[in-house]
Amino acid sequence: MEAVIIGGGASGRAIARACAAHGIRARLASRSTGFDAAHDDAVPALSGAQVVIDATSIVTARASEAIDFFSRTAGRIGAATKKLGAHYIVLSIVNCDAPGARDYGYYAGKIAQERAAQDTGGALTIVRTTQWHEFPGQVLERLRTGPFCLVPSMRIQPIALDAVADLIAERCLRGPSGALVQACGPEPMTLWEMTGHIPRPGVTRVPLIVPTAYGRAFRDGTLIPGQDVPRIGPAFEDWLKGRAA
Repeated sequence: MEAVIIGGGASGRAIARACAAHGIRARLASRSTGFDAAHDDAVPALSGAQVVIDATSIVTARASEAIDFFSRTAGRIGAATKKLGAHYIVLSIVNCDAPGARDYGYYAGKIAQERAAQDTGGALTIVRTTQWHEFPGQVLERLRTGPFCLVPSMRIQPIALDAVADLIAERCLRGPSGALVQACGPEPMTLWEMTGHIPRPGVTRVPLIVPTAYGRAFRDGTLIPGQDVPRIGPAFEDWLKGRAA
């Protein structure tokens, strides 16, 4: 089996490793390899693949930018995978469409991505996961100003990216089911707790209460999945210990 992973970031690389471990030939398609998912013809880039994994992303909180990017890329990729007869796997976020949470710009983009993928009518699997263990490190980098870092108030149930990648590789082998696939990590935590476990010498964390509908949703546990969602992978602290070993 051959798979094309669209997106050259940490998720794309992790999925490529997991695919290789499952005996799947995987190649990355991203801007660094000469493929722009938002503008290029996807058929040549995806030709020969039985599975196409959409791990595209954009760094923005603006709804207009996120919706435009994700709907454009999913529409083009989905149409190409349907033409090629390939299985389209879209990586998304647990409860991104929940009341309140869906008002956050990036989540609005993920909802648009799912809809655009569904509208193409091809063989589709949507895999929703919670925030990854890498998330607090990203927050400490992106929301830092000088010696201070803003840490938004959030309750989440984080999952290891490698566990997500393994799940996606398994779905490649199973084939399309049409059902929504979800997964989360083993325990809920606050973002404040998580960032406290990551050493950043010289950086003072500052708690941030976001006074919006999505800010309340982030605080009140809206992002915590139901008990029916499978818990997979290591807990955050165990994951950190594994990285330090």
